[in-house]
Order: sequence, then structure tokens, then C-alpha cells
Amino acid sequence: MPRKRFTQQPVLEKGKEYLGTEQSYAQTVNHQGMPIMYDDRTPAGLKKAAGLAPSTVWRWLSWLGGMPKTVRATWDLIRQKDPNATLHRQPWVVSPRKYRSEQRRDTLVRAMQLLAVDRVCHGIFGEGIFPRYAISQGWA
Repeated sequence: MPRKRFTQQPVLEKGKEYLGTEQSYAQTVNHQGMPIMYDDRTPAGLKKAAGLAPSTVWRWLSWLGGMPKTVRATWDLIRQKDPNATLHRQPWVVSPRKYRSEQRRDTLVRAMQLLAVDRVCHGIFGEGIFPRYAISQGWA
């Protein structure tokens, strides 16, 4: 994916972890109390390993929450495969402690919806919406 340096697994896992718990962004970028590190040192070793920044989780969620067309198109596929699916009727509630503005709440709700449709697609179709289906929807 252009300008993305993380793989699908941590992006989706950390998004689910943040939205599905009362954790803060800072707590989400830790694993068992230790910071998550990635090694971006050059062969010469000029840079030192850096930790995952709390703001990265927000950037991932805002990117995921910025794909309403992908969510709607995926809901349509799910309803075609399972007409009794009720995913589109679920209450989408984000803890009020996770946002200060309605715009941020809406972004987090859309990210939550995208993560849910990805999980449902895994169950119905055997694979999630990333990367092929989301790419075909233009990441919108």
C-alpha cells in the first residue's frame, strides 16, 4: 500500500484493541507493559530502533474510518450472501472517553464498522476485505 509501512495484522489488531477496550492510545502501543519497537536502523546503524507512537494508532483508525464507501459496498456483499445479516442494524458505540468532538467520534465509529465487516467477511467468504476488496473500492 502506498505510504504505509505497517502490515495488515498490526493495523487491524491495534485498531480492534483500542476500540474494543477502555485503553488509551498510549496503552494500546504497548504489549504486556512494554513498548512495541520496530527496527529501522540503517546497515551503518546510524538510527536507533524506535517505538510505535500513540499517534500512529489514531492515524490508522482515521484511515480506516475514512472508507465509508468500502463499508457500504461490503455490507451489500454480506447481505447478498446472507440476507438475514443484521450487521447494518448493530448499535455502534464508542466510549465517550475516546473522543472530544463529534467528528472524531464519527471517524472512530466508521473504523469500528470497517473492522466488523472485515471480521464478518472472514467468516462468510474465508478472507477479509484487505487488501484486494478495499483496493477495488478505491480505499473510499
